[in-house]
Amino acid sequence: MKEAYDKLNKSISQFRVANNENDATISMLKHTVMDKQIPINNHIDTMAKLKQELETARIETERVDKKLISYSAAFYVLELILPKLMRVQVWRSGPSCIWRPKIG
Repeated sequence: MKEAYDKLNKSISQFRVANNENDATISMLKHTVMDKQIPINNHIDTMAKLKQELETARIETERVDKKLISYSAAFYVLELILPKLMRVQVWRSGPSCIWRPKIG
């Protein structure tokens, strides 16, 4: 009976030593993973900020493009339509303004 008890204690001691070694290895691996994960998280955050800046730039570009189209339309009015209106005689009747072509 004593031999079985001693064998059991020896096995338990070996398992405890193996368990402690495994715990140390797991702890080292966790630290290694965390050391790698921090730069990865920083890169992910940087990418998210850059994507946000890119989207902001796209929105700004779209806004400027629409303004340019609007300015082109205003230029068309000033260059082509306004000179025709300058040749029109304005008759005013009360508070309203009526535009009639100039005759003669």
